Amino acid sequence: MLVGAMNHPMRDTLGEIRAFCSAGLDFVDLTLEPDHAYSATLDVGAVRRALDETGLGIVGHTAWYMPLASPFPALRQAALAELEADLDVFAALGADRMNVHPDRGASLSPADWTIARNAEALETLDAKARERGIRIIVENIPGMFGRVEVLRRLFDRVPALDFHLDVGHANLGVPRNVTPELLDAFADRLAHVHFSDNKGGDADLHLPLGAGLIDWSDMIRHLKGHGYDGTITLEVFSDDPEYLHYSARKLRALWAKAT
Repeated sequence: MLVGAMNHPMRDTLGEIRAFCSAGLDFVDLTLEPDHAYSATLDVGAVRRALDETGLGIVGHTAWYMPLASPFPALRQAALAELEADLDVFAALGADRMNVHPDRGASLSPADWTIARNAEALETLDAKARERGIRIIVENIPGMFGRVEVLRRLFDRVPALDFHLDVGHANLGVPRNVTPELLDAFADRLAHVHFSDNKGGDADLHLPLGAGLIDWSDMIRHLKGHGYDGTITLEVFSDDPEYLHYSARKLRALWAKAT
């Protein structure tokens, strides 16, 4: 199991990479968003050198708010163009995975229409990603794209897609954490995992492990029970890096203990 963290796109990307290395992490979950990690302005060569110097791996992450299911065709095309630019950056950096968040769309759009637009976008992105040796991984998000039956429609349309499990998201807007159901359905295509704590409800708090209500020992047992031993990003967002460091220690200890 490899432990990583996500850069803050409003901070210096090179500084974030070096800080993650100093903290003993294994990879950076590089999110490409303005201002400091925008695909159009990022110094890709400098980032590649920083990764080489630190020995950190990389997983590709994209902005969660891309309008892939906008009612406006021009906005959908713009979102695809930006994600293709992200693919070029990740290819240059040696990433083999790039995540995409489904778009819940506009309030007046029927659910079936929104799901279909997401499926079309993912089909297009999958083809472009394959040209660059990258896999598209689809992240579960709160709402309809956190449900097995809806995500299955995306995977049925584009069988080559992989699954990106966000355990914190699986605890939002539901009576109980649905990570076990998601793993039962999609463990065979699981390619990446996000960990962050929250207190249920609708607030995606990105707390340190143990600061919310998620039973992390149970979540890790489910992951290991399905044979997962890959990358886990700690999405612990705080100005104090000690919360991230603590969460990394806790994750590794719980992982070693779980059977």
